[in-house]
Amino acid sequence: MAAVAASLGVSEMLGSRVKVSGTPRAAPAPFSSKIVALFSKKPAAKSKAVTVSPITEELAKWYGPDRRIYLPEGLLDKSEIPEYLTGEVPGDYGYDPFGLSKKPADFAKYQAYELIHARWAMLGAAGFIIPEAFNKYGANCGPEAVWFKTGALLLDGNTLNYFGNNIPINLVAAVIAEVVLVGGAEYYRIINSLDLEDKLYPGGPFDPLGLASDPDQAALLKVKEIKNGRLAMFAMLGFFIQAYVTGKGPVDNLASHLGDPFGNNLLTVISGSVERAPTL
Repeated sequence: MAAVAASLGVSEMLGSRVKVSGTPRAAPAPFSSKIVALFSKKPAAKSKAVTVSPITEELAKWYGPDRRIYLPEGLLDKSEIPEYLTGEVPGDYGYDPFGLSKKPADFAKYQAYELIHARWAMLGAAGFIIPEAFNKYGANCGPEAVWFKTGALLLDGNTLNYFGNNIPINLVAAVIAEVVLVGGAEYYRIINSLDLEDKLYPGGPFDPLGLASDPDQAALLKVKEIKNGRLAMFAMLGFFIQAYVTGKGPVDNLASHLGDPFGNNLLTVISGSVERAPTL
């Protein structure tokens, strides 16, 4: 039927049959594929700029191959960093001059040692400074709330006094409490009695405020923790040396220096021009 209709040139327009005489027109030649492609081509989508979140930029400073290292780039090339220091661990600045962490087992062991000591140092530094500062500026925290003099009170058989309240703890009770509480906590951490997935960063009940619920935020907090912990370990060493040299606590030393920076500083103490207080 299609061939007959084509030969008669019949078409229908508005319901009327119109006869068209003559030879049928040849079908128009198809457009060149290039022309079709030219006119049908959609404009290329504009490439969207890749946005990097601030937290991702911050993570790149402390983790991975492009992290910060312990010396500026002009003084140390990143190719000189040991291969086993890949930047996956918080606080990895590429510094291991003695090769202590070449073995993976040693790396994990020393990482745990450093982190535990850093946490104790932060607690210790706060314990050295806060009672002495309270006592110096109005609070009643004992006759002399300096860390080494507080220990001397216990050695002499006295008890502690905080904010005017007598605390009936002698040296024996303090040692027992420390062994039981601190030693017990460390023992349970080592044997992992709570079945924690990560003994160094357990989270869960040990993060009651949910500060590390976001993985990226947790990674940044780990860096901040180890940086502050390393600073606290150096501070504790400074407190020990200051107490031996000056016979004073850290708050008293700071107050003396701020009161007379040129008369009370490291050089004047070493030269002996500053009177040294007696110590134990």
